[in-house]
Amino acid sequence: MIACLNNATSGAASFEGFVQAAYVAGFPAIEAGLGDMSHYAEVHGLDGLRRLLGERQLQIGSTSLPVDWRGDEAKFRSQLEALPESMQLCQALGITRMCTWVPPRWDVRYDEAFAFARERFAAIADAIAPYSMRLGLEFVGPQGGFARQKYKFTTTLAEMLHLIAAIGRDNVGLLLDSYHLYASGATLAEISSLPGRLVVQMHVNDAYVGVPAAELEDLKRLLPGEGAIPLVPMLRALANTGYDWTVSVETFSVDLKALGPVEAARAAKAAIDSVLAVL
Repeated sequence: MIACLNNATSGAASFEGFVQAAYVAGFPAIEAGLGDMSHYAEVHGLDGLRRLLGERQLQIGSTSLPVDWRGDEAKFRSQLEALPESMQLCQALGITRMCTWVPPRWDVRYDEAFAFARERFAAIADAIAPYSMRLGLEFVGPQGGFARQKYKFTTTLAEMLHLIAAIGRDNVGLLLDSYHLYASGATLAEISSLPGRLVVQMHVNDAYVGVPAAELEDLKRLLPGEGAIPLVPMLRALANTGYDWTVSVETFSVDLKALGPVEAARAAKAAIDSVLAVL
């Protein structure tokens, strides 16, 4: 598996700052927002973007979905029609994976939310398939930050697998996150039994010790290896699926960001290295 950095961890104010922090810390890969890369290419040209990444020997583990899949129909269709330009940039950079998350609670009942998500993701999958692009969907375990939404939706691995099966597209799979797997009570057996082709990306971080899973806050996390999540067994289970791509450090932490992008990235690299070293 390949160590990867998400800017939620480093908190860099610019794309260039994020890339440099990852490089200085020794990361071989990053998760980069498509909007950030597109903007950089507009200003510096595609060659400039390639040079920025190439000189630092950074590959892109995955990128963001440039479609507001929860938006109104007109906006959604407009963004779908604009996808080819984004996909061409991805192809030029060798990016084959993009990801988004699915809210755990909605203002509409489960069956209505399910039908809506299934239709939207199927349309997106069809639009990106000609570009050999895969889409990873992330479920969110902790529901506390979404308490104002009345109805529970997809909050477990099994529920997300059910949605993906209903979407019925070979290029739609999972964005797994150690925090959400832990908070939702996913077992090692569940993880290791996943078909390897279903896992698009993996996020790693840790949870505070002594906090019951039901009380975990989504935006308060620790670096890998600092908390209660059994990351080594979890990643070994993931390896059993055949997954060998990036494991991206995504740690939401005010204290970590206070270190500054470079030091936060260095701390993240030391943390993920210590976990990967014993797999």
